[in-house]
Amino acid sequence: MLELLFLLLPVAAAYGWFMGRNSVRVEQRKEQEEFSRNYVTGINLLLSEQSDKAVDLFIDMLDIDSETIETHWTLGKLFRRRGEVERAIRIHQNLISRPSLSEQERHHAMFELGQDYLSAGLYDRAEKMFSELQQHSSYQAESLTNLLSLYEATHEWDKAIWVALKLSKQDKSVLPIVAQLYCELADAQGDAQATLKFYEKALKHDKGCIRARLSLGRWWLGEKKAKKALAYLLPIADADPDFIPEVLPLLRTAYDDLDDQEGLVSFLHDIVMEKPCASAVVMLADIIAKRNDREAAEQFMMVALQKNPTMRAFHKLIEFNVASADSGKAKKSLHMLATMVSEQLKQRSRYRCRHCGFSGQTLYWHCPSCKSWGTIKPTRGLDGE
Repeated sequence: MLELLFLLLPVAAAYGWFMGRNSVRVEQRKEQEEFSRNYVTGINLLLSEQSDKAVDLFIDMLDIDSETIETHWTLGKLFRRRGEVERAIRIHQNLISRPSLSEQERHHAMFELGQDYLSAGLYDRAEKMFSELQQHSSYQAESLTNLLSLYEATHEWDKAIWVALKLSKQDKSVLPIVAQLYCELADAQGDAQATLKFYEKALKHDKGCIRARLSLGRWWLGEKKAKKALAYLLPIADADPDFIPEVLPLLRTAYDDLDDQEGLVSFLHDIVMEKPCASAVVMLADIIAKRNDREAAEQFMMVALQKNPTMRAFHKLIEFNVASADSGKAKKSLHMLATMVSEQLKQRSRYRCRHCGFSGQTLYWHCPSCKSWGTIKPTRGLDGE
């Protein structure tokens, strides 16, 4: 709590100096004496580790004027960052109730109070604050951004889309978020036609929306319309190569439905040559092993590993070696090695947020940690793709 003490020292000094100059007045002298008593009491509370009582006392001591308003802002933000939201709310509510505040200062107090409510999960109160403030140009963008976070937290996707579209008029980088919100709305539908409509709207705002393309591809595969599915799935490799591992199983199903094995092989070959990916290497190696023999597949794997070394591809190479090895100690050793690598791969995270580093085994389109949209992707590198 020493930071609070240092924040309040200048206020106490200024107040004492002012009161000293006007000590001729009895009333002012009494106020000075009361302030001094309260100030000493506050210091004693801090020193005796009764910080809660000390903070409340200091807040009550602070008169709101042009010299102390910044101290109130700083205290409020400090409390909110420390998770003491109730105290932050008390400070900002106290500010708003003061008739001496200018219009600009009142709007700022409302904005800070809205953030307090948002942090405390008091969404209805936060919504009221930000809805009013977004009418004022000085706070429109920030208020809309907070409203967007609020509606995302409450899963009010219609309202979130409305806010995001309003933000996108000044900032086109918000359009991918609009697409993700339409995907959320699509997932919440119970009617197939409504679901398809919202996924198409997502692509209208972001043609490269991987989530919408994967969902529409799965839908049309379920309807046994592989060509239509491919129209949505194939562009994913160019739009975001990181998601190739997610689209490969769907592409294999589509090409199988079309009885077009050569189409799949051609696609995998292009991926291996241009966009190194362990999943594509493993899938192509299995096809080579079936068409030719394991020796040819092993040679292919060796070349692929030199270009893009990954544990997944190495595990596949070991499996080929186990299958080719003669019975004996060598085969048992290779089998044990394959088991160890497999267990190691199971412990590795399959997905990682490119924004905050959150990792896990599940693909989230909205990062549970930093709340960013579309930043979680399959891992790359030695333990990934």
